[in-house]
Amino acid sequence: MTIYVVHAGVDLSLELFVSPQLEAAVAQQWERIRDREVRDTYRRALERRLEDLLKDCLDWDLKPPTAAQMSYATVVATKLGLVVPIEARHSRFHMAMFLEKHTAKLKERNEGEEPSRPSGESQAT
Repeated sequence: MTIYVVHAGVDLSLELFVSPQLEAAVAQQWERIRDREVRDTYRRALERRLEDLLKDCLDWDLKPPTAAQMSYATVVATKLGLVVPIEARHSRFHMAMFLEKHTAKLKERNEGEEPSRPSGESQAT
């Protein structure tokens, strides 16, 4: 069985092949869902799963930032008085560039500060 994924706006057409066993099961499933409401439920479930699958198949730099990147970027931005740019919030590549640039700035700033003393120690004059 061949499944076609078409996006006319960017002239994208993918021909995806599935096993004969899956083809038979999909055909049987399609016959079972003649009711429009049930078919819409099936379509929405398929859309959600296909979206996740397509995201997993993207190159690393096209994926959204990881939760760890977002968390670290928030800390860095807060300490430097910045806002994480929109493009960095949507792309791992831009997030990596943001973190590389601003982590270095934060490190430089921290190196210029006096080391903190443990509580209870007084400064000698």
